[in-house]
Amino acid sequence: MYMRCGDWSRNFTYPVMSISLEKSNIWSCDIDSDKIAIGGDRRVVLLREWETGRNSKRSMWTGSDVFSVHIDPPERRNIVYAGCRNGDIRIFDLNQPTPHTGSGEDTKKRMNSIHQGIGHKMSPVICMKRLSGHNLITAAMNGEILMWDTRFVGGCSSSSSTAKPVLDIREPLHNYFAKATFDINADETLMAAGNGDKMLSLWSLSTGSRIQDLDVSGSVGCLNFTENSQSIWTAVENQLQLWEMGSRCF
Repeated sequence: MYMRCGDWSRNFTYPVMSISLEKSNIWSCDIDSDKIAIGGDRRVVLLREWETGRNSKRSMWTGSDVFSVHIDPPERRNIVYAGCRNGDIRIFDLNQPTPHTGSGEDTKKRMNSIHQGIGHKMSPVICMKRLSGHNLITAAMNGEILMWDTRFVGGCSSSSSTAKPVLDIREPLHNYFAKATFDINADETLMAAGNGDKMLSLWSLSTGSRIQDLDVSGSVGCLNFTENSQSIWTAVENQLQLWEMGSRCF
């Protein structure tokens, strides 16, 4: 049974909530339980208890526009990761007390990240995904995709101390603009990402090696594994494609 567009319009007529940032664009957001992290101009704004309408706010200064953001739930590390326009990945520990060393915007700017030493050199970080263990995968606009062990990237206050990725999954794609969109299968063994050669590639998350290429005949705008991880949906220019994966890939 199909529902007509008119039937849907009776259910979705106006938003039940609207959130805006004062004097700032909204570039990204992530939701976990009662928290919303919003990536804005040069900061992340954390909203707590948003469902109650009280919207307790905490601003975290990044110094660069936040193009991607991810919240670690309390059972992991209670961390916010902010991927920035300048290539930095800022890490904020939500267990740390909020400083009270000023007022207004001065206070917001003093909420600095606990680490400034990971990221992508001079390329905006546009996508991040946390694995169930300790790893964080980040992708930059130049096509570079890296994996980090989050146990070794926090607690360092010196910007000269730079962590190294545990895997360089894909080198930068030179000489053209790349979105570097990617997704991970349910078992967290495979990553799928579009390439500059009109291919969708599958990468091993244990070795970082490319194991299979699929000819999608265009630029991949976005993609998602299905819940059983046996198929991949891809948006390729003006097409939506469904690819069935063989068990040998896994």
